Amino acid sequence: MLTHLSFRFVSPRAAAMSIDDRRASVIEAALPILRESGAAATTKEIATAAGIAEGTLFRVFPTKDALVHACVASAFDTTTALHRLRQVDRSQPLEARLTAAVEVMKSHLEGFIGLMSVLHTTGAELPRPPAKRGVRRTDPEIDAEFEAIIGTDADRLRYPVQRVVSFLSMLTLASAHPMLPHDGATSADIVDLLLHGALSPESETV
Repeated sequence: MLTHLSFRFVSPRAAAMSIDDRRASVIEAALPILRESGAAATTKEIATAAGIAEGTLFRVFPTKDALVHACVASAFDTTTALHRLRQVDRSQPLEARLTAAVEVMKSHLEGFIGLMSVLHTTGAELPRPPAKRGVRRTDPEIDAEFEAIIGTDADRLRYPVQRVVSFLSMLTLASAHPMLPHDGATSADIVDLLLHGALSPESETV
């Protein structure tokens, strides 16, 4: 005779999820928790945030390390950043376009670097990127999008557009990295410095 039954409600939507959808849902729930707690985050609290049982989580990610590695890969992925860059209004003046684009990249970099920093300081096992020769230090798709955002204004630049994008990339990374001094530089500050330099117009001589 059954004296006790334990049920856990699973919504029809959750039950109907494909493995890829469930994986994405767990990663989405896990990222803010990992950014806050790092290695101290538990699979139980992540499962709760995702609205699933802990056992279901382990059917998607066999270990906590596998989940962490998937979250790192997701944070590093530039798909969302590229989509947002393509939404930048190209009818705006150059300075406004670049400021909006830099804001997109600052947000992406801060999210990724912040996650890695918390995981590292809390002792999480982090994935090691494969060693490859000739790997670019910047994302060619991101670079191409910045070049497209500059567009015909490239003719107004003193340097080749690729070099200007490289300068912009370095300044944006420095402004997003917590270990590098940047004195709270905003996206507008970065673009202003890149386009107009550090000298005041009154100091220029003819």
